[in-house]
Amino acid sequence: MATLRYQTSQTAAQQEFVRLSLDGTEALDTRFDSYLHSLTGVAAFIVASDEVTKQEFDSYVKSLKVEDYLPGVLGMGLIEGVPQADMESFMALHAAPGLEGFEVHPKVDANEHLIISHISPLESNRGALGLDLRFEEARTEALENSRATGKPQMTRRITLVQDEMEQAGFLLVMPVTVPQQAGWSHDLWVYVPFVGPDILSNLTPSQGKSYEISVYDGKTTDPEQLIFDTDPDRENAGAFSTVLTTTNLGRAWTVVYRSTPAYDALFKKYAHILIVIAGTLLTFMLYVALRSTRIRSEAMAEVAEMRARKLNAQEAEKSSILENAVSAVFVLDGDGRVLSANQAALDMFGHDSFELSARAFETLVQPVEQVEPGSRHNAIGQTKDGRRLLLDVQRNDWQSFDEELRKTIIIHDLTEEIRTQDELKNTKTLYDLALQGAQIGVFDVDLTTGTSDVSDTWCRIMGIEPVTQPMDTQTMDTQSLFMERIHPEDRQILINADVACMRGETERSIAEYRIRFDTPDGLVWRWMKSDAIVVERDENGRATRLIGTQTDVTDLRHSRNALEASEKRFRKVISVAPVGMVMMDDQSNITGVNNAFCAVSGYSEDELMAPMRMADLIPPDGRGPIYKAVAEMVAARAELYEGEHQVVHSSGELRWCYFRVSWVYDKNEGRYFYVAQVLDITDQKKVEHMKNEFVATVSHELRTPLTSIKGALGLIRATGGDDMPPATQRLMDIATTNVDRLTSIVNDILDLEKISSGEVTFNFENVDMGGLIRDTVDELSPYIKTHLATVEIDLPEIPLEVFADPGRTKQVLVNLLSNACKYSPDNSAVRIKAERLGGVGIVYIQNEGPGIPEHFRVRIFKAFSQADSSDTRAKGGTGLGLNITRQIVKRHGGEIGFESVPNRVTVFWFTCPLAEAKPLLPPPDAIKPSKNRERLKVLHLEDDLDFAEVIHSGLNPVADVSHAKNLAEARKRLKHNDYDVIVLDWTLPDGDASELLDEVYQSGKKIRIVALSADGSRRADQRLSANLVKSRTDLAGISASVLGLEAQAS
Repeated sequence: MATLRYQTSQTAAQQEFVRLSLDGTEALDTRFDSYLHSLTGVAAFIVASDEVTKQEFDSYVKSLKVEDYLPGVLGMGLIEGVPQADMESFMALHAAPGLEGFEVHPKVDANEHLIISHISPLESNRGALGLDLRFEEARTEALENSRATGKPQMTRRITLVQDEMEQAGFLLVMPVTVPQQAGWSHDLWVYVPFVGPDILSNLTPSQGKSYEISVYDGKTTDPEQLIFDTDPDRENAGAFSTVLTTTNLGRAWTVVYRSTPAYDALFKKYAHILIVIAGTLLTFMLYVALRSTRIRSEAMAEVAEMRARKLNAQEAEKSSILENAVSAVFVLDGDGRVLSANQAALDMFGHDSFELSARAFETLVQPVEQVEPGSRHNAIGQTKDGRRLLLDVQRNDWQSFDEELRKTIIIHDLTEEIRTQDELKNTKTLYDLALQGAQIGVFDVDLTTGTSDVSDTWCRIMGIEPVTQPMDTQTMDTQSLFMERIHPEDRQILINADVACMRGETERSIAEYRIRFDTPDGLVWRWMKSDAIVVERDENGRATRLIGTQTDVTDLRHSRNALEASEKRFRKVISVAPVGMVMMDDQSNITGVNNAFCAVSGYSEDELMAPMRMADLIPPDGRGPIYKAVAEMVAARAELYEGEHQVVHSSGELRWCYFRVSWVYDKNEGRYFYVAQVLDITDQKKVEHMKNEFVATVSHELRTPLTSIKGALGLIRATGGDDMPPATQRLMDIATTNVDRLTSIVNDILDLEKISSGEVTFNFENVDMGGLIRDTVDELSPYIKTHLATVEIDLPEIPLEVFADPGRTKQVLVNLLSNACKYSPDNSAVRIKAERLGGVGIVYIQNEGPGIPEHFRVRIFKAFSQADSSDTRAKGGTGLGLNITRQIVKRHGGEIGFESVPNRVTVFWFTCPLAEAKPLLPPPDAIKPSKNRERLKVLHLEDDLDFAEVIHSGLNPVADVSHAKNLAEARKRLKHNDYDVIVLDWTLPDGDASELLDEVYQSGKKIRIVALSADGSRRADQRLSANLVKSRTDLAGISASVLGLEAQAS
């Protein structure tokens, strides 16, 4: 009886211990399920995104609150399977701005790398970012098993790189299936790293109190595989133990449960001892029985209390699981009102627990009356802010301990998932439409059976209309039909490409071939291009399925052939072109030349392509300007740059060349290429130099005698004009008129040359255009009267201030006004009007007359152009005035034009930029000579004795003039005499007069200096009282400048 009682007590204790052990194992399974749910959410997030940045991934993981809901988990991450061939692009992607510091480690020699590309939180897992999991067998094995089965997989026991305590760690990996059209190009896994002791701690409230556990990786209790032990020294060992093996996520764990002394004490029974004693001490039987009964009652009370605590613990555990669950969970009463809801439910609908308490569930969720085939949601929900949710609702009815009806509602929010799927469907639809619009056919070849499935677009490309001739693979062998129509010469090309791809020698099978078409006009061959890839292989690595695209590239092929022929013609033209041609890349490396350029440079084609840079053929000091000019051309998207530059000949000689540089941007190579035409103009430069020397000679040799003749005629007229006979007076008029005409011609020719070459310096300042117009009309008044014309001036009330060279602007006015008077009928009016127009000042000069002939208008501004030769005889002139006028206006940044109505009105107009925001300075007061002034002492420096004599005669009434014919004589006279005025010619036999100007200025002597020279290119000098050009002034003007009555500057 005692033995039976003891066995019964021990059996009950063992059964209760087994149940506690099963509770612990079930709690472990629940934790693994919560890990898996979270991984599923991360995988859905990846599938729904074409690309996930590290910031987006980190934000999503943080929203899961891993540290609160998933005990033991160190973070969540993304693993990418990257082939070795794609490593460069993979690293470039992860080295983008904002992703600095990403590095793959350790270095592993493998065809495919398994790299952790994203992990969160990054701070505690930085050592894992970029880790190549190929470095360790256990990690690689789990990933490969997961890829092979398509299921989640847990690794063997490993040491996590981010765990500084080096505890038993594990990875839980899940493969992610991404649609082909998504932006991901590699195999993907989501994973969680966790530490074994953390996940195994506090599985149930009984752990550490009623039992201790030891957990081993695998199906045995190998000490080497120990994961966790709550009592490693067995200081808390009891009498009962249980060994359970649980398999989770492809990995078996062995869990040993050992009771504690506290648990054993609950089942200690003394009845068998009392019965033995009762056999010898019968008198104590009743006492022992009563005592045993009391002890048993106490024990049962303790068991009941323990069960109550366990139930409370289980309730707390279930509540914790519900609160930590990713899905929303509601508990309803029999009337459908909310009794409780977990945090996920509150987050999903946006309410707090107080707002949901006792609320009718139907106000939150409405079932879908008719669920459409293929639809995944069966209910519609509405959040507090009015958002519509697509939900999957699962119900479970049960009864409480007091037999009240209860309902547990588990809700999965499918809104984002369905939206993502809809977007994927729309994307697929658009992709299919794009394939049809782009005429891209798709084929799927079963390499095992030799048959193929094709798209409708493929049928149309092949000339088979699927609408009238359905492609039934059972009745039509599309693969055989395709192979029969390939051109015999091209069939082997396609076969070789396919075989190389199937053997793995190439990644893709790309081939171009001809397909036969039987048309009413006869046999036609069209070019096709296919691009295919092996998508399935058997266990032996043999290709079993080939998928690809096919396009009609006939037009492209013909265009390519035409382009090749065009390029050949282009190269032929370049090679025989008489102008030097050179082609360069953006580094100035010569990529092509013709024979003409070889002749210019003195190098052979082989030497120039050795390679040689174009910069090597340009002097160092000449490279900067051409580099800058070409860069500005490209920046402004101009088509052509033209300029003159020197080229170093192979002999070392510097030769002048005219460059015409154009450019093109090669989109394929992403760089610029240049083509330059190079024309040797060295001989032209020499001729131009000779011309310039000739012009300089003419400038000096013509201007000086013309001024002498003009001055002599003026002196004759001044001294004896009243006493001359009429015939002599007439001859004097003819001589003066023709001298003026010849002077004008010489001035026009020299002005044209100087302005065209850019040698003339313009002195821009703020000028009153009205004042210039009045001065011009006053100066031309004799000319206007000669042509029997009148001038009407129309000026704005507010002075029109422009930014211009006063002298050159007056020259424009003189040319236009004199032409208007010249071509106006007698007694007619010429009108001048000035006004502001937008941001410029504009001047109109209008006259009546025959107008401008239609045939002459296109060349009216060209040099030496006149309407017909009779104009030259009748009106006079060189035909240079309008050309010079146009160049002056252009140098001012203005425009010039005209309007003309035959035999009625002609209007010439020109524009000038408005003045800068500065007040105009008042004109200087004219210097008035004193009536009692002494005669001036003047030194005239001039090597032309005739001209010097004319000046001496003209100034003799008011000044004592000394003459020096060179610099040496001038220096002697200045050394021994004092002078009030020096009149100097710039060009002298023994040097330039600017030397003397410097000497006089440095000596400190107060001598006014007047320049009187045929050289009109000298810049204004503040040390000069006047700078006169011989052919542009007369004796009166020279006298006024010498006497200080006016200052002139060219």
